[in-house]
Amino acid sequence: MFVACHLFLGLVLGLAFAGRLDDRRLIGFSALGAVLPPDLIDKPVGHLILAGSLNSGRLFGHGLLFLMLLTVAGITLYRRHESIALLAVAAGALSHQILDAMWAIPPVTWYFPLLGPYEPYEFTDYFGGAIFAEVSSLSEWIFLAASAGIALAACRSSGSGISRFAAALVRVSVPLLGILALVSLLAWAAGSPESILMAGAGPEDYLLLAVVAAVGGVVGAIRHRDYLYAG
Repeated sequence: MFVACHLFLGLVLGLAFAGRLDDRRLIGFSALGAVLPPDLIDKPVGHLILAGSLNSGRLFGHGLLFLMLLTVAGITLYRRHESIALLAVAAGALSHQILDAMWAIPPVTWYFPLLGPYEPYEFTDYFGGAIFAEVSSLSEWIFLAASAGIALAACRSSGSGISRFAAALVRVSVPLLGILALVSLLAWAAGSPESILMAGAGPEDYLLLAVVAAVGGVVGAIRHRDYLYAG
């Protein structure tokens, strides 16, 4: 999955935490966990610093060890200060690993160091290819619009111009997410190859797109819209 999809699911998980605990900051913490360690740290380290040896963007932040350490730290923080900030970060990181199906592609990274060292890969102009894949995937633009609406609405008070813009983004994004879920589900059922929905996608990717769009988008945005625009 690409960055906007991960970010969107992290924001929706944050909405669930924030709606139950009445703390909007958890939206940001969950979104941070969904993108920072796995993509904004692993990929520069793996594809730039370690390009001559590993050249892999799935390293420590994509593994169970990192997730376990983050969870233990989160539990410790909660017991000492009654804050679930780090647990929200851990939930975001877990959502990223699930969307990337880390147990299957291959599982060496997910179980590191139990199954041996990281496996090296070969990429030519990884970041150029990744950027092209992002901007050419229609699903990413839909997730990005929905993410912007959620983030802006959560950060601004009601009645402001930015809040009205955020509300408009969410209202437009929700039906688009519903359409994306339906089309992705049909593409999965038909076993369709790569399409404009997502560059390099296979049938399993379409199923994940459908789940994220339907559950995360429609249910999450509608259920929590009153919370987002309250005061």
